[in-house]
This record gives sequence, structure tokens and C-alpha cells, in this order.
Amino acid sequence: MFSLLPGLKNTLLPVSLLLFAVVSRVDAADAPQKLRVAYAAVTAAFSIPWIAKEAGIFQRHGLDVELVYIAAGSRAVQTLVGGSIDVAAIGGPAGVDAKLAGADTVYVAIPVNRVIVFTVAQPQIERVEDLRGKSIGVTRVGTVTDFFTRIFLRQNGLVPDRDVMIRQMGGLPETVAGLKAGLIEGGTFGFPAVLHARAAGFRVLVDYNTAGYRYPLSSVIVTQKLLRTREPAIRKFLEAHIEAVHRFKTDPAFTMSVIGKYTNTSDRAMLEETQRVYAEAFEKIPYPNVEDMKLGIAQVSETNPRAKGADPKDFIEPRLLREIEASGFVKKLYGEGK
Repeated sequence: MFSLLPGLKNTLLPVSLLLFAVVSRVDAADAPQKLRVAYAAVTAAFSIPWIAKEAGIFQRHGLDVELVYIAAGSRAVQTLVGGSIDVAAIGGPAGVDAKLAGADTVYVAIPVNRVIVFTVAQPQIERVEDLRGKSIGVTRVGTVTDFFTRIFLRQNGLVPDRDVMIRQMGGLPETVAGLKAGLIEGGTFGFPAVLHARAAGFRVLVDYNTAGYRYPLSSVIVTQKLLRTREPAIRKFLEAHIEAVHRFKTDPAFTMSVIGKYTNTSDRAMLEETQRVYAEAFEKIPYPNVEDMKLGIAQVSETNPRAKGADPKDFIEPRLLREIEASGFVKKLYGEGK
């Protein structure tokens, strides 16, 4: 019977181990990179990760993304800092508060920098003054809905938590449910929750978008540690985000189907209005910039003295998006510069 010479047998063993190591390394390089991504509200402002997931865009960019709903930006950022998620899509300055408290959070994108938020009320509330002695529901204290509700009340001569009680409802669906049940007289919402409230007969008291505020309504936050250790994955995530924004803007039917799925909405008129508003609002390249952060920092300074005089540049990192734009990725996506 044929048998290998002893010397040849000893040579083949390390060669086979080497080949196994090389193949394993190649397989690992080709394997999708896993990311856990949280979104902080069931609203169209955070729909881009939904689009990227449902359209297979994350997969095309070599990512295996698990989407997690964590109601309220403050809770999402706490979970990010704790390491249970990798990316947080939130509204407002919860990332600022966390950094001032010693966390290494950083804004790598601001997809929406305008305030597409509304305060609505029971039909019998005809004027802002009618809210005196009543209550308004927000998701949680410190969130976008809370901050702009307080601005609205102060601008109309009402003191929050004295003249009008601010009630934490937990999430946007819970705020709508509270209005319908008569537990609160007013509530502050984004899309498409405001459309549900309006369809149910509630009165829109204020549209904050008309005031021209610059504000991080929708933001993408990571930790500096993750950026250092997994920069290629974050770059892929941002490229996938940009591609998903393009899909949102150019494929209304698909966009409406995804928003309908995640928000449990089947009303076509509501979905069309939501897609129209956000197709205009989403930035092609969601640069985080100084102007967008100023009002958020001012919000934090109301309860955190360390925010007074803080430099907005310390909270943002636009480098990856600059590199993506310089690569020609965005122009190619939109068919520009040919």
C-alpha cells in the first residue's frame, strides 16, 4: 500500500494549517460586518435605516444590521454608551448631554436639520391660552418634543409645569393614544403621528417647521471608541444611509410601503404627505455642522451648566462624510458630474 514518506507528511501538516488560516481570514474579510442600530421614535425622521434594511442596501454595503427600537433619544444614547448598540439614530441633543457627562459620543451625521414637529390639542382648545391648567404629552423630558413644547409655551406667556403640565408619555404612539383617551389635552408629534392626530379631529396649534429653526431633529451618533476600532463599518453605514436617502427621494411607492410597515399606517394620503415632506427634508449628504448644533446645546444648557459656552465643533465629526463625498460616491449615485 502506498504511504507518504515521513518527511513529506511532516511538511504537509503545516502547509494545510497555513491554507486553513488563509481561507479563514478571507472568509472573515468577506463576512458582513454586524451592527446593532437603534432608532429612538416611530417617525419618518428615523426611517432611513428602515429603508436601508428593507431594500437590502445594508447588505449590499457589506453590513448585517439589526434594528432596535428604543423609545426616546436619552435612553438610546444611554444604551449606546453602555455598549449594547453600535449606532443611535436619535433626535435632539442627548449626545451632547452624554459627552458633557464624560461619554465619548460624537455626531457623525445629521440627516434632518429642521424641526418637523407639531403641537396639537383637543378640539375644544381653540387658543394657546386655553391650555392653562391643562396638560401636554411629550415622549420624555429632554427630547425634541419636550424642548419645543416648552419653547412654544414660554413664547405664549405660559410657564411649563406650572401653568401647563408636561407629561411624559413614553413614545409618539402613546402620546396619540393619550389624546384619544382624554388623558392629556395636547401633544407634540412628528410625522406621521401628527397626521393620525389631525385625522382623529385634533387641532394643530403650532407647526415648528415654519419658524425656521436649525436643529438636529434626526442625528446619527456613535462613540469615538467605535469610530477608532470599527471605522470601515461606520463608513459603510454612512454610505448605505446616503444610498437609502436617494431611494427615499426617488422611489415614493417603496418608501411609503416601508413607512407604512414600521408605523402601522395604511392611509395612502398620510403616507404620501409624509414621503413628500421628508423627501425634501432629508439631506443628500447629512453633514453634522456647527449651526445645527447650537440650539441643541442651548437646550442642554437649561439644565446642565457645563453646556454654557460649549463649542459645537467638539460634538461633531464630519470627516467620514467629507471623504465619502470626495470619492465621488454621491455624484455617481445621483448621476451628477457626468
